[in-house]
Amino acid sequence: MRKNFGPKPYMYPMPVLILASYNEDKSANAMNAAWGGIIDSDMILISISGKHKTTKNIKRTNAFSVSFATKDHVIACDYVGIVSGNKEENKFEKAGFSAS
Repeated sequence: MRKNFGPKPYMYPMPVLILASYNEDKSANAMNAAWGGIIDSDMILISISGKHKTTKNIKRTNAFSVSFATKDHVIACDYVGIVSGNKEENKFEKAGFSAS
């Protein structure tokens, strides 16, 4: 079934982007970034709040990785989207991710 949403600033389906970074203690951290997309042949845009642990890590290290969530990792991707890295140690490992 086709549904007309009118002129809106979003795509459907939205990609689920997982951003990963390293904490001060060199442990890995990840977050679910709901707002992002391709803006050019060599650029993506991701909109995230400055309150995220991942944002603080990115500003500190100038480094991060981006991955697309997959159906095989729905639970892990949901976990890193719900749980705050500011409050939960070892969030990355608890989600079941590996940095190797």
